[in-house]
Amino acid sequence: MLEWLALKASELALRIKAGLIMLRGINDFINDYPLDEILLKAVKGKEGVYPFGELASYGAAILGSPINRRSNPRFLTIDDLILVPPAFTPKRLEKMAELLREPVFTDVNLEVNIGGLRSSMPLAVASMGSTDIASRYSIVIAKAAAKEGIPYGIGENVHTVRGYDKRLTHGHPSFKERVMAYLTNIDKYGGVFIQQNVEDAYDEHWNKVYSDKDLEPYINEGRVAFEIKIGQGAKPGLGGVIRMKREEAIKVKEKYHFLEDPEKTSRKEVERYSVPGTYTADILRGMIRLMRTSYPRAKVWVKVGPYRDVLDVIKVSYEEGADAVIIDGKEGGTGMAPSVAMKELGYPTIVGLIKIRRARLMGIDDKISLMLAGRLFNGAHIAKSRALGATAIYAGRPFIVAAMAKGEVGVRNFIEATRVEAQMVVSALGKYDVKDLAPEDVASLNRDLASALGIPYVYSSEY
Repeated sequence: MLEWLALKASELALRIKAGLIMLRGINDFINDYPLDEILLKAVKGKEGVYPFGELASYGAAILGSPINRRSNPRFLTIDDLILVPPAFTPKRLEKMAELLREPVFTDVNLEVNIGGLRSSMPLAVASMGSTDIASRYSIVIAKAAAKEGIPYGIGENVHTVRGYDKRLTHGHPSFKERVMAYLTNIDKYGGVFIQQNVEDAYDEHWNKVYSDKDLEPYINEGRVAFEIKIGQGAKPGLGGVIRMKREEAIKVKEKYHFLEDPEKTSRKEVERYSVPGTYTADILRGMIRLMRTSYPRAKVWVKVGPYRDVLDVIKVSYEEGADAVIIDGKEGGTGMAPSVAMKELGYPTIVGLIKIRRARLMGIDDKISLMLAGRLFNGAHIAKSRALGATAIYAGRPFIVAAMAKGEVGVRNFIEATRVEAQMVVSALGKYDVKDLAPEDVASLNRDLASALGIPYVYSSEY
């Protein structure tokens, strides 16, 4: 009897183990196979191209490329660099002699020139466009950025979709409301940069801005830049896309691409697509020359995505006298982009910093500002970028998050905290002007990254 019970117990144990193995197989399948992506497409059809579920819906999501997969890094980031303070600090001694006291972090000067615009620190608000979430918080971000003295961008399609000086869509400010909310609050620092895409050009956007009597005083002061958009980090090589209410889409039907006719669909919302624009080196040269001739009082900025030929874009822009080039890395934010674009197109932000470092080594001097964008949000990111050749960082999502949390006060708090962080780390490096940061202040936790940037690898026996 005991033997029989033992045999049955063994059989039961084996069956349980077999069942657990089967469950483990199911678990492995669920975890390792992209079921969520496939099921989303099966349920939503072509809308499944975008990463929106019930909680992360369009107009509420703040998207960017996923940098982690199952808690394992998918690619390297700026956080794989560290700042390395010295024990001997001759510049601190110089500052002490100047002040006749021991310097503290608040003595650090962060003032910089960004693309011809004077800024209180190496930080600019990215040119966010007409998406619902960017539009909803645009006024409070504009006011906060102006009062904190950092440049502020207005992105593509705002004029065409939201209206130039009159609102075309209920509850969303027009272009002019955005720009004047910023310009009427600036003091000695700041300036606005205004993006134009192909569809905006049909509405002669820059011409209207340049001839607008309300903006003329600021243009004369050199507070206005025009930004050419060649691409963005979240979807390089693709144009902008937003979801619009059907009745609003009908108004701009002739200017944009729609997968289905807004007048014929029964859907309440439809996707509106912008074209990416077509560029060659000669087209970019011609465009910069035309801008400098047609808008001589405006600065010229160029925003480019994580493209393999970005050094050529920098070279052409520098040769033609552009004031700034922004490299938007893979982690750059967006209101709406296909999942496959955020996962697979372009390279990480850290590669953009490698490109900037190479450009400086090639002789591209500080006559042109080179800016870095893509999941950058703190004082250490500013210091690392500056040390390796970037003029400033260019960010969007952090300002939206701060605005969602506490409105204009939240944005100002975020900027002020980032300012203090930057001052702290720069002073820790024994320097008291952000312009004194250099490659000596940075090291890498990754050997290949150290080699690409020409900086020490911290675990090397030679360091």
